[in-house]
Amino acid sequence: MKVNVAQVRHSGGESVHYDLVEDFSTFDLGIEALSFQAPVHVQLQVNNTSRAMLVKGTIHTELKATCGRCLESFVYPLDLHYEDEWAFRTLATEDLLETALLLDKDEIDIKDRIFEQIVLALPMKFVCSEECHGLCPNCGVNRNLTPCNCGEGTVDPRLAALAKWQSND
Repeated sequence: MKVNVAQVRHSGGESVHYDLVEDFSTFDLGIEALSFQAPVHVQLQVNNTSRAMLVKGTIHTELKATCGRCLESFVYPLDLHYEDEWAFRTLATEDLLETALLLDKDEIDIKDRIFEQIVLALPMKFVCSEECHGLCPNCGVNRNLTPCNCGEGTVDPRLAALAKWQSND
Protein backbone atom coordinates (compact mmCIF):
# COMPACT_ATOMS: atom_id res chain seq x y z
CA MET A 1 0.00 0.00 0.00
CA LYS A 2 2.25 2.74 -1.34
CA VAL A 3 1.57 6.46 -1.51
CA ASN A 4 3.67 8.85 -3.58
CA VAL A 5 3.55 12.41 -2.21
CA ALA A 6 5.87 13.96 -4.82
CA GLN A 7 3.09 16.02 -6.43
CA VAL A 8 2.09 17.69 -3.13
CA ARG A 9 5.51 17.89 -1.52
CA HIS A 10 6.70 21.18 -3.01
CA SER A 11 3.49 23.22 -3.19
CA GLY A 12 1.88 24.51 -0.01
CA GLY A 13 -1.89 24.33 -0.01
CA GLU A 14 -1.88 21.52 -2.60
CA SER A 15 -4.13 18.53 -1.98
CA VAL A 16 -4.24 15.01 -3.45
CA HIS A 17 -6.75 12.17 -3.05
CA TYR A 18 -5.68 8.51 -2.91
CA ASP A 19 -7.94 5.48 -3.26
CA LEU A 20 -6.07 2.30 -2.27
CA VAL A 21 -7.12 -1.33 -2.00
CA GLU A 22 -4.93 -4.15 -0.71
CA ASP A 23 -5.34 -7.69 0.54
CA PHE A 24 -4.26 -7.95 4.19
CA SER A 25 -4.95 -11.69 4.52
CA THR A 26 -1.24 -12.39 5.06
CA PHE A 27 -1.24 -10.43 8.34
CA ASP A 28 -1.57 -12.54 11.46
CA LEU A 29 -3.85 -10.73 13.89
CA GLY A 30 -2.62 -12.89 16.75
CA ILE A 31 -6.15 -14.13 17.44
CA GLU A 32 -7.01 -17.59 16.20
CA ALA A 33 -10.69 -16.84 15.52
CA LEU A 34 -10.12 -13.65 13.51
CA SER A 35 -9.17 -13.16 9.85
CA PHE A 36 -9.63 -10.66 7.03
CA GLN A 37 -12.73 -11.48 4.99
CA ALA A 38 -12.35 -8.68 2.41
CA PRO A 39 -9.54 -6.48 1.08
CA VAL A 40 -8.76 -3.29 3.00
CA HIS A 41 -10.03 -0.19 1.18
CA VAL A 42 -8.34 3.08 2.19
CA GLN A 43 -9.31 6.54 0.98
CA LEU A 44 -6.93 9.36 1.88
CA GLN A 45 -6.86 13.11 1.35
CA VAL A 46 -3.32 14.50 1.73
CA ASN A 47 -3.07 18.27 2.26
CA ASN A 48 0.27 20.09 2.23
CA THR A 49 0.32 22.82 4.88
CA SER A 50 3.90 23.87 4.03
CA ARG A 51 4.93 22.71 7.51
CA ALA A 52 3.73 19.10 7.14
CA MET A 53 1.17 17.01 5.30
CA LEU A 54 -2.15 16.45 7.03
CA VAL A 55 -3.75 13.16 6.09
CA LYS A 56 -7.42 12.38 6.63
CA GLY A 57 -9.40 9.47 5.34
CA THR A 58 -11.27 6.26 5.97
CA ILE A 59 -10.44 2.58 6.27
CA HIS A 60 -13.03 -0.06 5.29
CA THR A 61 -12.74 -3.83 5.58
CA GLU A 62 -14.54 -6.89 6.90
CA LEU A 63 -13.22 -9.39 9.40
CA LYS A 64 -14.39 -12.94 10.05
CA ALA A 65 -14.76 -13.18 13.82
CA THR A 66 -16.17 -15.55 16.41
CA CYS A 67 -18.84 -14.26 18.76
CA GLY A 68 -17.73 -14.22 22.39
CA ARG A 69 -21.24 -15.16 23.58
CA CYS A 70 -22.54 -17.86 21.21
CA LEU A 71 -19.24 -18.95 19.55
CA GLU A 72 -20.73 -18.62 16.04
CA SER A 73 -18.66 -17.12 13.21
CA PHE A 74 -19.86 -13.85 11.69
CA VAL A 75 -18.63 -11.03 9.47
CA TYR A 76 -17.57 -7.94 11.45
CA PRO A 77 -17.59 -4.77 9.31
CA LEU A 78 -14.87 -2.27 10.19
CA ASP A 79 -15.21 1.39 9.17
CA LEU A 80 -12.59 3.67 10.68
CA HIS A 81 -11.71 7.33 10.43
CA TYR A 82 -7.99 7.85 9.84
CA GLU A 83 -5.96 10.97 10.65
CA ASP A 84 -2.22 11.34 10.51
CA GLU A 85 0.52 13.89 10.03
CA TRP A 86 3.45 13.25 7.73
CA ALA A 87 6.62 15.35 7.55
CA PHE A 88 9.91 15.07 5.77
CA ARG A 89 12.67 14.41 8.28
CA THR A 90 14.85 17.23 6.91
CA LEU A 91 12.06 19.82 7.33
CA ALA A 92 10.52 18.55 10.58
CA THR A 93 10.36 20.79 13.61
CA GLU A 94 11.01 19.43 17.08
CA ASP A 95 7.32 18.80 17.82
CA LEU A 96 6.84 17.02 14.47
CA LEU A 97 9.77 14.73 15.25
CA GLU A 98 7.73 13.37 18.16
CA THR A 99 4.26 13.15 16.61
CA ALA A 100 4.46 12.82 12.81
CA LEU A 101 5.31 9.96 10.49
CA LEU A 102 8.75 10.98 9.26
CA LEU A 103 9.46 10.59 5.54
CA ASP A 104 12.84 10.20 3.87
CA LYS A 105 11.55 9.83 0.31
CA ASP A 106 8.46 10.66 -1.75
CA GLU A 107 7.07 7.13 -1.88
CA ILE A 108 6.06 5.54 1.40
CA ASP A 109 4.48 2.24 2.31
CA ILE A 110 1.64 2.83 4.79
CA LYS A 111 0.51 -0.79 5.08
CA ASP A 112 1.93 -1.19 8.60
CA ARG A 113 0.43 2.14 9.68
CA ILE A 114 -3.03 1.10 8.41
CA PHE A 115 -2.72 -2.34 10.03
CA GLU A 116 -1.86 -0.65 13.33
CA GLN A 117 -5.05 1.46 13.13
CA ILE A 118 -7.13 -1.65 12.45
CA VAL A 119 -5.68 -3.52 15.42
CA LEU A 120 -6.21 -0.54 17.73
CA ALA A 121 -9.88 -0.35 16.70
CA LEU A 122 -10.69 -3.99 17.46
CA PRO A 123 -13.06 -4.58 20.38
CA MET A 124 -11.96 -6.56 23.42
CA LYS A 125 -14.77 -9.03 22.76
CA PHE A 126 -16.60 -9.59 19.48
CA VAL A 127 -20.39 -9.95 19.73
CA CYS A 128 -22.46 -10.95 16.68
CA SER A 129 -25.38 -8.73 17.78
CA GLU A 130 -26.58 -6.89 20.85
CA GLU A 131 -29.50 -9.34 21.04
CA CYS A 132 -27.21 -12.40 21.21
CA HIS A 133 -28.30 -14.65 24.11
CA GLY A 134 -25.12 -16.75 24.09
CA LEU A 135 -24.73 -20.31 25.29
CA CYS A 136 -26.57 -21.88 28.21
CA PRO A 137 -24.07 -22.34 31.07
CA ASN A 138 -25.74 -25.62 32.09
CA CYS A 139 -26.42 -27.57 28.89
CA GLY A 140 -24.32 -25.55 26.38
CA VAL A 141 -27.08 -25.05 23.81
CA ASN A 142 -26.98 -21.90 21.66
CA ARG A 143 -29.91 -19.91 23.10
CA ASN A 144 -30.25 -17.94 19.85
CA LEU A 145 -31.28 -21.14 18.04
CA THR A 146 -32.95 -23.23 20.74
CA PRO A 147 -34.85 -22.03 23.81
CA CYS A 148 -33.48 -23.46 27.04
CA ASN A 149 -35.15 -23.73 30.47
CA CYS A 150 -32.18 -25.17 32.38
CA GLY A 151 -31.57 -22.16 34.60
CA GLU A 152 -35.14 -21.29 35.59
CA GLY A 153 -35.79 -21.63 39.32
CA THR A 154 -32.29 -22.91 40.03
CA VAL A 155 -30.40 -21.16 42.79
CA ASP A 156 -26.62 -21.22 42.88
CA PRO A 157 -25.68 -23.36 45.94
CA ARG A 158 -23.20 -20.70 47.02
CA LEU A 159 -26.09 -18.23 47.31
CA ALA A 160 -28.69 -20.62 48.83
CA ALA A 161 -28.49 -18.93 52.24
CA LEU A 162 -29.43 -15.61 50.64
CA ALA A 163 -32.58 -17.18 49.12
CA LYS A 164 -33.85 -17.79 52.66
CA TRP A 165 -33.17 -14.22 53.71
CA GLN A 166 -36.18 -11.94 53.70
CA SER A 167 -36.45 -8.23 53.98
CA ASN A 168 -37.87 -6.85 57.25
CA ASP A 169 -39.64 -3.85 55.71
